[in-house]
Amino acid sequence: MGLLDAMSLEEKIGQLICGRFGWDDVEEDVAEGRVGSIYGLLRDMDSATAAAAHINHLQSIARYPLLFGGEQEHGSHLNFRGGTEFPAYMAIGATRSKELAYLFGKVNTLEGRAVGYNWIACPTVDVNIAPDNPIINTRSLGEDPQLVTELGMESCRAIVENRGLTCVCHCPGHGATTCDSHAELPTVNRDADELWEVELAPYRAAIPTGYFNCIMTAHICYPAWEPEANLPATLSRNIMTGIIRERLGHDGLIATDGMGMKAIADNFTSGEAAIRALLAGCDIQLSPNVAEVSAALAEAIEAGRIPLAELDAAVSRILRAKEWLGLFDQALVDVSAVDDIVGCPEHRAIARRVAEEAVTVLRGEGLPLSKNANLLVIIDAQDSTLAVEIAKRSPAAQVLCVSSDDEAAEAVAAAREADGIIIGIATSVRANDEESVRGNQRLIGLAQQIVGTGRHTSLLVMGNPYVVADLPDASVCLCTYSDCDDSVAAAAGALFGEFAPSGRLPVTVSDQYPFGFGL
Repeated sequence: MGLLDAMSLEEKIGQLICGRFGWDDVEEDVAEGRVGSIYGLLRDMDSATAAAAHINHLQSIARYPLLFGGEQEHGSHLNFRGGTEFPAYMAIGATRSKELAYLFGKVNTLEGRAVGYNWIACPTVDVNIAPDNPIINTRSLGEDPQLVTELGMESCRAIVENRGLTCVCHCPGHGATTCDSHAELPTVNRDADELWEVELAPYRAAIPTGYFNCIMTAHICYPAWEPEANLPATLSRNIMTGIIRERLGHDGLIATDGMGMKAIADNFTSGEAAIRALLAGCDIQLSPNVAEVSAALAEAIEAGRIPLAELDAAVSRILRAKEWLGLFDQALVDVSAVDDIVGCPEHRAIARRVAEEAVTVLRGEGLPLSKNANLLVIIDAQDSTLAVEIAKRSPAAQVLCVSSDDEAAEAVAAAREADGIIIGIATSVRANDEESVRGNQRLIGLAQQIVGTGRHTSLLVMGNPYVVADLPDASVCLCTYSDCDDSVAAAAGALFGEFAPSGRLPVTVSDQYPFGFGL
């Protein structure tokens, strides 16, 4: 590419670095060519239109067109106001629907590109085989490599067919970990054959199709593939080049996960990590320090530690991706079209379909509930969405928010007088908070007491389905895999018979409820 030949060393290095919205000097970095892409969220702006105008401004001052990425694992609502919110990705695994997997990718791409996000920040194709995984969990489609492969490929096919760059996480696989790589450096001690058959199943199938046009690395050690101690996949040439590029034939982009995560930052300086990532075969680096990384890469190239050919190969792949996205022809988006696309009724209807088709009934005695019954709804004090949804269907239902032991005792007493009790247990995956997936332990303990009263009890597991293993055998137990508004509404709708739930477990939660179970 002629453009590559015309670039200075500093400009080439700049193409490797992904900056971040909100930095004081982001505009200067963009104008001077010190970054080639930008990551971050613009939800603090007044509207999606305002976010699009801001991205257009940065593109207009950029020396070279920029890639923009954010967070779209649950839809584009975090990137900008008004974006469509989807349930957690595991909900799509519960639907078993290739159509919905495709539509998820399509909606994310159409909304992202409408605003200027051309690097679509999804999907996660980690095969979640560790029930106590504290960071992947419902971000995964499930535990079965074939299911993850089939549905993950459909989401990526939609992204590519609608002219977006994927962000396939976390290569070669984060599903067997029992700690969070944001907080420490995990090690996966599985043999090479297991890793090939399970973790790499989606990559083996999809790389030849071109649907994984950009993958994101895992800051995880795999001793079976990389003998050097404490060297994560992101920095391993044996893995990134030897396996992903040479053995699997991936010629698209490889981007690192955040290089400020403790799995990297606690073990390497920013400069050394950047050098090793480029030598490993990575192209784009989500860097916490533009100046330090740029200087370290330049010094390593000038000293001959990094061959210039390695740099040029990475930059060529980045420029080729930008050309394929059409950024050299038209980097700016049509701001006037944003409101017709972002969060439109069609897209929101698709998200509701996912939520409803994902609902998985594990126990269903006495369903549907009577709207006229004397119902008691027990919720976390910080979450009122379930109370609102139940009230729409059963206005006389009593609601108790339980946030203390005294309130728990009150709830048990009230339960003895109710015809039926509904307990909402919401969980979510949060980085740097390994306890977040365990759910509200007070409510889980309370569920044991209330089921023990013998009253008809419905347990709504809205998030991490593995919580079911800690729950008693209630009259009703259903999983939604998410606590977003649509998933909570779907749980309430299922209780009152508004639709027939058809979801099936995409993971094994106990001997009683194996993979594929669903009434």
